[in-house]
Amino acid sequence: MKGNSAASRTLARTVMALRHEHSSARILGVTVLVFVLFTVLAPGRFATVANMTSIGFQVPETALLAMGVMLSMVVAGIDLSVVAIADLSSVAMVQFFTFVGAAHPGDGGPLVIATGVVIALAVGAVCGAINGLIIGRLRVTAILATLATMELYSGLAMAWTGGTTLLGVPPPILAIGNLSPGGIPMPTIILLACALLVALLLNGSRFGIRATLVGANLRAATLSGIREPRVQLVIYTVSGMLAAVAGMIFIGRTAGATPNFGAGSYVLLAVVITVLAGVNPAGGFGTVVGVLLAAFVLNMIKAGFVALELNQFLYQAAQGAIVIGVLVSGAIAQGKIRWLARLVRPHNRT
Repeated sequence: MKGNSAASRTLARTVMALRHEHSSARILGVTVLVFVLFTVLAPGRFATVANMTSIGFQVPETALLAMGVMLSMVVAGIDLSVVAIADLSSVAMVQFFTFVGAAHPGDGGPLVIATGVVIALAVGAVCGAINGLIIGRLRVTAILATLATMELYSGLAMAWTGGTTLLGVPPPILAIGNLSPGGIPMPTIILLACALLVALLLNGSRFGIRATLVGANLRAATLSGIREPRVQLVIYTVSGMLAAVAGMIFIGRTAGATPNFGAGSYVLLAVVITVLAGVNPAGGFGTVVGVLLAAFVLNMIKAGFVALELNQFLYQAAQGAIVIGVLVSGAIAQGKIRWLARLVRPHNRT
């Protein structure tokens, strides 16, 4: 018993050390810099209440998807199927509403709406659990497993709908994408609630310690008695449920379920947000606050491009440039690019 207790304390200290090495200060600085830059370059057009409210409606979709990707990266994996899961979940939800005839005011009571939400979350959880089982039990590389399931889930959604958008979204769901209680967009409120739950799971529970150790040092985690397949199952299940919530926001904003909504661009955007947030792709560290700030940064850049009337195709190029810049800065910090690291941090000579 004493040995297990000592091992647990050692593992906890290891996790705290890993988390202490990383900080959201850098991405917070980038957030402030981007806001100030576009405020100066586009006075009266960028830093407006209408523009910030618009960003508040747009950020949650990609931030929720990025949180799912972040969780998978914590365990040294990746989830490329988040957008496909969001699409399939939203299709299942709207199909249920169409079946029970809840598309018109008064036709769908609270029980019907709640059932539709549960169906979407259940589809997301099942899809995520399949990812977790394939990766954790069958030992398939995460990028290959989720690439395959991305095609599977996307194909199911396309076959289910025939490639057309499903209409028939009841008013309470439409309200998710359009209401602003107290001046705060409803999608932002949902995002913050989900972010709090994910932060509690990752940073405020024993499971979060186990997940961090699995990503940081799988061999040590296994020797410590941590069941890595179970950790993978939970991580990818939660990722799938986050994608389902993003799917609900999709249909609340667009008034329909599209089987391939954001199929390519949203996956890339989720990965870009995660990398910009400072999440370690090799595993062992993830930050919910960083993901929220990174999502806000990218949406501010997009809004800034609109305010400056720049070519919107440049925004895609900017995403790639941001990822390259973050990866290069990380390599410099780790001393992997030695000559450049010496220029940035010259050694003192005695």
